[in-house]
Amino acid sequence: MRVSGCLWLLAWLSLFTGGCSRTEVPEFSQAEWQPGGKMTHKRLSKRSYVFAGQAASKQQQLDFWTGFSLFRDPWVIAPSSTKDRDGLGPLFNARSCIACHSDGSRGKMSQSGESLPTSLVLRVGSTTIANYANNHAYGGQIQPRAIRFNQGEAQHKPQGEAWLQLDESVERSSFADGENYQLTRPHYQLTKMAFGPLPEQVTVSPRLSPNIYGVGLLDAISEQDLLQQEDIADSDKDGISAKYNRVLDVITGELLIGRFGLKAKQPSLKQQIAAAFRDDIGITNNLFTEESCTQQQVNCQRAAKIGGHSSVEIPDKLLNLVVSFNRLLGVPPARDLEQKEVQHGRALFYQSGCHLCHTPSYDIAEDYPDAAIAGQKIWPYTDLALHDMGTDLADGMLEFDAFGQEWRTPPLWGIGLQADIVGEQRLLHDGRARSVSEAILWHGGEAEQSRQYFIQLNQAERQALVRFVNSI
Repeated sequence: MRVSGCLWLLAWLSLFTGGCSRTEVPEFSQAEWQPGGKMTHKRLSKRSYVFAGQAASKQQQLDFWTGFSLFRDPWVIAPSSTKDRDGLGPLFNARSCIACHSDGSRGKMSQSGESLPTSLVLRVGSTTIANYANNHAYGGQIQPRAIRFNQGEAQHKPQGEAWLQLDESVERSSFADGENYQLTRPHYQLTKMAFGPLPEQVTVSPRLSPNIYGVGLLDAISEQDLLQQEDIADSDKDGISAKYNRVLDVITGELLIGRFGLKAKQPSLKQQIAAAFRDDIGITNNLFTEESCTQQQVNCQRAAKIGGHSSVEIPDKLLNLVVSFNRLLGVPPARDLEQKEVQHGRALFYQSGCHLCHTPSYDIAEDYPDAAIAGQKIWPYTDLALHDMGTDLADGMLEFDAFGQEWRTPPLWGIGLQADIVGEQRLLHDGRARSVSEAILWHGGEAEQSRQYFIQLNQAERQALVRFVNSI
């Protein structure tokens, strides 16, 4: 679907009349080679993202690898002799964190057909009420798996909630220079639903597990630096309306800006991890003390009482070790940045306006509490804000202040290594894009102008832009 010559001319002119902030290309900085500052990995690896940042102290590195063991190893059904990692379920998506975050990256995309998804989480929410109380049987997330009792402890066993039917259709179009491209549009349907259909105005939103390397650095960006980017009414007329989700801090009860989750639903790294333990693995903790069983899931509630834990299933000591592992995960070094083609792609990245949402860099405060993270200049290429991405990417679901077409800007650092580390490169909220080029072509809404800029580039220019994104 090409833009007509007149429409494209208007879009092109608007790029260069919106002020120098949209198109100015900053001078290349040697700091760009180290996206995480001193929390960048010591050396480049194409096998894993799981390395502590260089600035981590020896004690922090011990905590890092201890936390990694809790992140990596599978949880088991309680009661068990393995008290430090029992309590799985009763309902769950995966048995371990690493099952959804392969080597610190995204998990594998679900295949077409009917399956029990793992990395592709199916969120459930309202299309009309931002913070509604779930009054149906499925809660806030489809958990396709349930624990099995081998010794008859439960007469009535819990049920996995549903399966996923994933179908795909192909859409074809061409760039302005005549080169053809095709996109694969996913179609999702729940099957084998244990408690009947969802009510009207309740929908399902597929979310592919995000990358987790560098999240400690994202958690450390000052709120003031983020809010300086908020421009809900587009007062500077650059076509970008950055908005921060205001979400609940479950410890203090305050509304804070969201940073984590594909719609920025969680305000802090610790709360994001605690929520994932409860929702994805069925492990209660002191932030989320109740199992995710709904009132209608009587067998789930019965099974939850069998485990034998006197309080929560992961105590603060162990939860904090997992948080330390995530916080200290470094970022891979950039690659090939001084090559001519990559530098050309860098210029096109800025000239296209990609940087207006994918904010290149931040300076973390010198007085940040963790000395390993304090004072770093980082290059994540995200504003962590919500943006309208258009109808093609809309899920229709409301989450706090996030509307159905809005998604949090994902960081770009390190994504060029996904194909080597995971075996595939999957981008966007549901993993539909199989390359950087496809991801750009799915952009709409506030990013439509940048998308059209990309379509008008010639093949060499498109390749240069994509190579830059895969190098940072």
